[in-house]
Amino acid sequence: MKIFKTIPLFGLMLVAYTLILAGFYYNNPSAHPMDHVIANIVLPSHQAWTLRVGDAVVLFGLILLFAEILKSTNASDTTVIEHVLSTFVFIFYMIAFLLAPMVANSTFLILTMMSLIDVIAGFTITINTARRDFTVG
Repeated sequence: MKIFKTIPLFGLMLVAYTLILAGFYYNNPSAHPMDHVIANIVLPSHQAWTLRVGDAVVLFGLILLFAEILKSTNASDTTVIEHVLSTFVFIFYMIAFLLAPMVANSTFLILTMMSLIDVIAGFTITINTARRDFTVG
């Protein structure tokens, strides 16, 4: 169970994003996968709302960001390892965004910024928790 606390969730999101891209590009290389329509929903205001793959990925990324912030509040011996791995995941996101043409889109940039927020929040929360523990103890 301790291994799941150490694995950065945005690393898993990166793997899922890559699998989504691979699946769509394998079927139709000319289509952009993040623009694929998942559902068309008519709202009570009679306005049509279209849910695309990119929108769903961003929504799932927000849920993962919340989970990552909750994970960073737990002080354990694996916290530092998780922060370092999260930093490497962010660096990989940034390098992929800058160098890989298939991920040069707004959805991936938003995921990259979520990964950066995860890294900054994780270190900030850990430092503040350690400072509080040091002051109390």
